[in-house]
Amino acid sequence: MEAHTSFDWLDFTSKAAGPVLAAILAAILATWFSSNRFYKEKWWEKRLQSFTDLIEIAYRVKMVDDYSLECQYLNKGEGSHGFNQHPKDVADALYAEYWRDIQDIERISQLAEFTLTPKAAKILNDFLAKRKQIRSDFHEEAMSSEDCEEEDYKASKKLLEELVAEAKGNLKIRH
Repeated sequence: MEAHTSFDWLDFTSKAAGPVLAAILAAILATWFSSNRFYKEKWWEKRLQSFTDLIEIAYRVKMVDDYSLECQYLNKGEGSHGFNQHPKDVADALYAEYWRDIQDIERISQLAEFTLTPKAAKILNDFLAKRKQIRSDFHEEAMSSEDCEEEDYKASKKLLEELVAEAKGNLKIRH
């Protein structure tokens, strides 16, 4: 009997090709899934930062609107117990920052559908439209200064609440 000493390439290829192809496919899929996950995590982080920055701006706007309303009440003798107006230089700096914040909201609203969400863009645009309407009513003397301050406060409070709710929902933050 003759011993079989020749190497059978066909047999070897058929046995090795399956595991090699499976390994290559596994490597490609692992790379694709990890890249996709990395991209989603980075996008989530950027969106979180955008919402955080915007919510901080909305909070400052609300606080200045609250301060302005309290000043209106104080000037009428109806101020809250313990409320004191800021010195003029502090109030001037506060209002200067307030107007920068309003401008930032206007700027952010232009890109919000891309950087945030369509709903966040609508929230911002609704807020800006409400402010525009309040200003129009005030200049047409359809609204008093105090009513204007109250409506500004309501609008900024609503803005903050809706942005926080949208951020929690979109970023899947539970609290």
